[in-house]
Amino acid sequence: MNPSRNNARTTALQALLAMRQNDGYSNLVLDSALASSGLDRRDRALAAAIFYGVLERRLPLDYYLSQCLNDPRKRPDPLAREALRCGAYQVLCMDRVPDAAAVNETVNALKALGGARYTGFVNGVLRGLIRKKESLRLPEGSGIRALSLRYSVPEDLIRLWRRGYGEVLAQNFLDASLTRPALYIRVNTARTTGPELKASLERDGLALELLNAPNGAAVLRGCGDPAELQAFREGLFHVQDLSAQWVCEILNARPGETVWDCCAAPGGKTFTLAQALAGTGRVYATDLHPGRVKLIQEGAGRLGLSNVTALTGDAAQEAPGVPAVDKILCDAPCSGFGVIRRKPEIRYKSLAQAQELPVLQGSILRKAAEKLKPGGLLVYSTCTWNPAENGEVAEAFLREAAGFVPEKIEIGVKRTVKEPDYMLTMTPMAGASDGFFAAAFRKKQE
Repeated sequence: MNPSRNNARTTALQALLAMRQNDGYSNLVLDSALASSGLDRRDRALAAAIFYGVLERRLPLDYYLSQCLNDPRKRPDPLAREALRCGAYQVLCMDRVPDAAAVNETVNALKALGGARYTGFVNGVLRGLIRKKESLRLPEGSGIRALSLRYSVPEDLIRLWRRGYGEVLAQNFLDASLTRPALYIRVNTARTTGPELKASLERDGLALELLNAPNGAAVLRGCGDPAELQAFREGLFHVQDLSAQWVCEILNARPGETVWDCCAAPGGKTFTLAQALAGTGRVYATDLHPGRVKLIQEGAGRLGLSNVTALTGDAAQEAPGVPAVDKILCDAPCSGFGVIRRKPEIRYKSLAQAQELPVLQGSILRKAAEKLKPGGLLVYSTCTWNPAENGEVAEAFLREAAGFVPEKIEIGVKRTVKEPDYMLTMTPMAGASDGFFAAAFRKKQE
């Protein structure tokens, strides 16, 4: 086996351990691991495939491995457990990897990370898995446990979706969780047009599908890391999920307006709103963390958006430097259950943590609303499927914030959830992509 192949397994295992130890975002953790790995493109792809595969299929992998343990109730050491998951994923899900190579190279990766004392244990369990793999089956049926193992979604989250959205939509959410989302981008209309970008990318062997709506939305195909493209470095587009672009469409920023994106990092919505202003007006983008504000500044600079002012600030407190504005986007911190197919680690978050979020979300929304001019529009959004963080926060805002009325949302996304027309839950099966929620409010004229 090529030594770099062993390095690919080591990189994947190291990144999975970092996820466990630091509770990080998968894309950032993997990017950091790959940046220091020295792997070539093929082995980077192998490391990424193992890393994301283990995250996405953790529950069924653990179920299969438990049947190969002498005492399934005894939890292996974290390093040994992640190594077992890496090996099991290769054995059960990667047909092009020989079983023997999957075991041997997983053991080598374990040794490389200081786990030599676990090699006999991991080797024995994985070889037992190989012997049993043809007879291994997941539970069948539509029961909660069977669905949890089939889709690698915790039982509590399935129950939450069933209670909040019904069994049909909950099943749709589960089906969507196993699909590969497209790579959506937003054409930088401040520098180019859709047809011009399409022609440029096609010359580089890439395919760009321009969408009819929202304006500037497109799907990029045949691409590895978009940040490596010349068109990206020239600021001709930025990566942004389709649902996030629809949220910007709801806010409907117009030339000459002053807009505040109050929880803005890493800045995708800020950039889309700034482009909608057509070189006029101003977008104030704030975030709590200076490092993330720097990301907004760098992105605006790459895209040539001089009408963006990025500031450090807590949206739940006063926002110095932000004047009264015409429109506000409040894309609040949330549980993120709508984006688990892009960030698979989110599905394993404790629901107890999510229970604390509505208080914070409501606080941010009410405080942000103070900056809105009479007659202005306020849009609250999240990237989660959780009624407590979505509709319940929106309803509470209308009860508690004087001077606001609901604003009907009308965009090119079908309604799949029964809710008031000033709310919209977006789903992949209805003209959106990731799971998002939005609610719109108009401030009364004085």
